[in-house]
Amino acid sequence: MVTNLYNSLFLLYLYMTRSRCTVCGKPASYRCKYCGDTLCREHLPPDKHWCVGYDRDMDWDRDRDYAHAKIKLLITNPFRIFSHNYSYLILFLILFSFLLQLLIPGYTEHLMLIPGLVMERPWTLVTHIFLHSVQRPDHVLINMLVLFFFAPVLERRVGSAKFLLIFFLSGIFGGIGYCIMTPSYPALGASGAICGVLGALAMLMPRMRVYFIIFPMEMWMMVILFALYDVFMIGAHDWVAHTAHLSGLLFGLIAGWMELQKELS
Repeated sequence: MVTNLYNSLFLLYLYMTRSRCTVCGKPASYRCKYCGDTLCREHLPPDKHWCVGYDRDMDWDRDRDYAHAKIKLLITNPFRIFSHNYSYLILFLILFSFLLQLLIPGYTEHLMLIPGLVMERPWTLVTHIFLHSVQRPDHVLINMLVLFFFAPVLERRVGSAKFLLIFFLSGIFGGIGYCIMTPSYPALGASGAICGVLGALAMLMPRMRVYFIIFPMEMWMMVILFALYDVFMIGAHDWVAHTAHLSGLLFGLIAGWMELQKELS
């Protein structure tokens, strides 16, 4: 009796701990070296599995010719880089807006999010995303680095339209959460929207390999570390909108989960 119970529990343990396909949940036979996803044989082909760079190893000659053609087009029309690359367009607009902050007096004050005035100035739930602290250049630098590395990945994963929805709704949700939980100070920055991007990626590509400073880890681990840091730093008066980060992250997690459920169904 005890032996049978032990064997049953042991078989259940083996079943629960074996690798599962991130697309369908079936036993996995392959682990992608690019994004870290585990895949079954059915979802191993490129048309069944989205991945950063997975199909780039299929035909080097084709990819080289494609890259040369893209470079020629960019030389003749540099703005083509923004075609179906809205993540880069957003990055460009934020940097352009930062330049306007430095040049135009009153520009920041008119567009920043002030919790007590949000009903009179609802547009600031969106416009504050494009502003950053001119006293702290590292604010815009860090946000743009994170946006540059992670936003294009999400955009290729879900498409440009869904990416824009996740980005801006995460920023708006982050602003609303900030107004509710931290109503005393104005806010500006794309951090809430960017946290939404990270949250969506944590749901859709949890095994993607990333580097936190110099330490390699999976995407879901990094998101948990960021979330814990923001939770512990609430109320620290360090001029960082931790509640906006958490609110944007929460929306991104929900959006990523909904997209994942849609794909699985």
